[in-house]
Amino acid sequence: MRRPLQLALPADPVTPSVVRQRLREWLAAWSWPADQLDDIVLAVSEAVSNSVEHAYLHQPSGMVEVRGGIETTPHRQHRVMIIVRDHGCWRAPPSDHENRRRGIPLMRAYMDSVTIGQPPDDPIGTWVVLRSKAIPLSHDALGDSDGNMTCADD
Repeated sequence: MRRPLQLALPADPVTPSVVRQRLREWLAAWSWPADQLDDIVLAVSEAVSNSVEHAYLHQPSGMVEVRGGIETTPHRQHRVMIIVRDHGCWRAPPSDHENRRRGIPLMRAYMDSVTIGQPPDDPIGTWVVLRSKAIPLSHDALGDSDGNMTCADD
């Protein structure tokens, strides 16, 4: 039985690599198309890297959480939703003209939607909600799962 992805890892330099490996395995278990799988892994890795690099600058290192599931859209297609969350110091994302780095634009280029903000239950943390492009996915691929999530509009 396939389950939602749930990882809680220390905000260490090796964490993005661990997340890439586990996310790739999880998506492969869903028979997710290879071209989109690579895009999702790259975007999520970038979000995790940002947490590792920026979340705990002025405080002791903490954890990075990665949760994922498959959403069913109103058009009966499926998409991946991943939430990357830390409990570090919140910093608003830079405006486009202030952002000289490529991480956030890269996430937005590879995902259908990217929302960056503060979780409602943690005013000091940050979360990044990433949703892939919706695709038709065979019923066989979904199989006997409890990895479905309710589709919510941004």
